Amino acid sequence: MNRIIRHFTHLIDLHTASKGSLYVRANMQNPITRHMARLQNPQIIVHNTSPDGSLRGAAMQECRIPAITVEIGDPSRFQKRFVKSAILGVTNILSHLKMIEDDHQGPDYDPVVCAKSYWIFTKGGGILNVLPDVNTWVRKGELIATLHNIFGKEEHRYFAPEDGIVVGKSVDPVCQSGCRILHLGVVSDRFPEGKINDGHQ
Repeated sequence: MNRIIRHFTHLIDLHTASKGSLYVRANMQNPITRHMARLQNPQIIVHNTSPDGSLRGAAMQECRIPAITVEIGDPSRFQKRFVKSAILGVTNILSHLKMIEDDHQGPDYDPVVCAKSYWIFTKGGGILNVLPDVNTWVRKGELIATLHNIFGKEEHRYFAPEDGIVVGKSVDPVCQSGCRILHLGVVSDRFPEGKINDGHQ
């Protein structure tokens, strides 16, 4: 933090999701990070003030450095379209900061901007099947996952607690109690005040 991060003017933290789309975590109430998030041209933007202990959180909270987190699709995979889009987004930000001579390239679509998001977790262990795909919409009360025991008996059903978009999901069928089911993004006309965190570190 002292030798490197404190010398930054802006920070882009590149990650892969747990099985997800190309999306950005950013404090959308901050005009600089809001603009950085949009320049990244993601599929989804999640309003998030950053968790304590994260690189983005330390940069924003301790050093007042505008920072966003970019989640680039699935782990352990090279997804060329997501990599290409992420590079284009970083180039857009560098161009905006006049670090390189290049024109901004706008997105082919407007991102879905979520006022909040959160993970839904299992209440028990077993074999988990998450039904909706990433980057699709679910409605309140819609069946989103089933949990079976090792003998094939259905133990539990999980339903969407409210309307939202699937930002990420679990694809591992082997599930312990408290495992992630899916990351639900909720669209609203306004961003909530105060600290907003989806529980993701």
